[in-house]
Amino acid sequence: MEKLKLVICFLIMLLIVYFIYDYYDDKTIDTISDYVENKGEEKIDVISNLREKYNNDDIIAFLEIPDVLALPIVQTSDNEYYLNHDAYKETVKAGTPFLDYRINSLEDRKLLIYGHNSTYRTLPFTSLLNYQDKEFYSAHPEIYLYTETGKKTYKIFSAYVENEDFDYVNLDSFNGLTFYEHILKLEDKSLYDTGVILNENSKILILQTCSFDNPESNSNYQLVMGVLE
Repeated sequence: MEKLKLVICFLIMLLIVYFIYDYYDDKTIDTISDYVENKGEEKIDVISNLREKYNNDDIIAFLEIPDVLALPIVQTSDNEYYLNHDAYKETVKAGTPFLDYRINSLEDRKLLIYGHNSTYRTLPFTSLLNYQDKEFYSAHPEIYLYTETGKKTYKIFSAYVENEDFDYVNLDSFNGLTFYEHILKLEDKSLYDTGVILNENSKILILQTCSFDNPESNSNYQLVMGVLE
């Protein structure tokens, strides 16, 4: 019995250490919003400032949804590295949100940014699940992306959970649809009507994170999509 108690105590201590590690793991970029806001309204020099702060030239943008999230966005030569590395390039389970490696330019017509979610801790992209509620959308209808050339504003036009149709990640081929038809399809999937208008020349931004809505599926993604203003 005494040995059992010792084993249980040891396991509890391990869990405490684990969650303390996870807590600080999540907190590595909590001060970035203040750091960027202090640079002025236009924030055009934010990328060079962030690259210097993190000593990381992979930083290509800064993503902000006011009062929801604010953090640097990275891009490298694959979609694997930043699944378990932060903006300092240190190994962490939380990773850091990143732009799909296939995107050639932040001026492309479709941008895809991926970020982790978790069932037991809050990560920056966890907040995207709130977009399942239209009232939350109404309070936070815009996404800001700061780049080397300035600020891009995206009006959110669609938010939903996807677990079977992954055409949204395609960049050039859309199963026989034109790009305009493709984005209209993404708009039609939205949980609610935003009233935002799309056209043939629209450029869109897609944010993706795990949703965990369907335990029977390994692929449940919360998607929040905006169109460039």
